[in-house]
Amino acid sequence: MKNLFKKIIQHYLKLFTKIILWRHKPFIVAVAGSTNKTTTKDYILKFLREKYGEKEVRGNPKSYNTEIGLPLAILYLNSGESSALRWLKILVQAKIRALFGRKFPKKLVLEFGVEEKGDMKYLLEMVRPNVAIVTNIEGSYTYSNSGLEKIFEEMKIMAENIPKDGYILLNADDERVNGLKKHTKAKTFTYGFSENADARAENLKTDAQGQTFGFVFQGKKEFVRIKKYGRTNIYAWMAAKVVKNIL
Repeated sequence: MKNLFKKIIQHYLKLFTKIILWRHKPFIVAVAGSTNKTTTKDYILKFLREKYGEKEVRGNPKSYNTEIGLPLAILYLNSGESSALRWLKILVQAKIRALFGRKFPKKLVLEFGVEEKGDMKYLLEMVRPNVAIVTNIEGSYTYSNSGLEKIFEEMKIMAENIPKDGYILLNADDERVNGLKKHTKAKTFTYGFSENADARAENLKTDAQGQTFGFVFQGKKEFVRIKKYGRTNIYAWMAAKVVKNIL
């Protein structure tokens, strides 16, 4: 019975999500990959809100990035968790927002949570991104090579579905991610520490205030300081900076 109820919720959330996106036609940026999605999404949100305004850009709250979470993020609704009554109320709210809601952001920055075969296809049936970022395809020591190849196949589906006039940003330092260039017709930018990356970080230094590095993109170089540690933050910053520059 629980599985049936879950399928009913998924069906209606998917339907209302497609309706609200059809009505408002926002520009959509999707962030996918094994890790570093949330940090990348948060940097993109920060940069795009600085450029277009707080009310014009929305992203996933919490970790709403799956077959149920992603529609909730787009419809801007909370989860009903284990309460059937709350889910019924949420479906009513979703219907009202989808059919009659007037206020909606012009840009969405959405995490795509993809782990199993078919996940990407399901999400793309609801959401058609204009821009996609693939952060990495990696896992812990428990992740088999076949499991990573399965994630690669899901990312390949995303790459194939970005339109010709869209963009895809790929981590140049991840061999599998870099290989997605062969599977897309969209305009492609790579980012990373690699000398061959279109957007490149160089001369990385760490001090008591965080990290500094040079950022090179489209023939221009700038000095950057971020007050956070770890390369994940640099990768996320670079992806967000490229998105801001190309939009």
